[in-house]
Amino acid sequence: MGSVGLHVKSVPRVRHVGGVGIMVHTDFQGRGIGRQLMNAVLDLADNWLHLVRVELTVLPQNKKAVQLYSSLGFEVEGTLKYAHLYQGNYADLLIMGRYKHK
Repeated sequence: MGSVGLHVKSVPRVRHVGGVGIMVHTDFQGRGIGRQLMNAVLDLADNWLHLVRVELTVLPQNKKAVQLYSSLGFEVEGTLKYAHLYQGNYADLLIMGRYKHK
């Protein structure tokens, strides 16, 4: 149905940062699976790994994903120009971050 991963930076200066990658198979989208996966990985980041920052990238045209991430506290920080190959063309990616201040 889907998967999520959390990569924690190993360099001491950025050990407080994690990157999220998530996907939900198209046959299962719109059923809340993405939200459940994100909630699980954010619980891990917040309560077990004590990360201060979690970041991800997303295609701007993936409006549902952007809306989901925004609802979970992620903010758009900027655009990575021509950073992704999408349907045979170079596409921009949004970089989004979520912060848990201590």
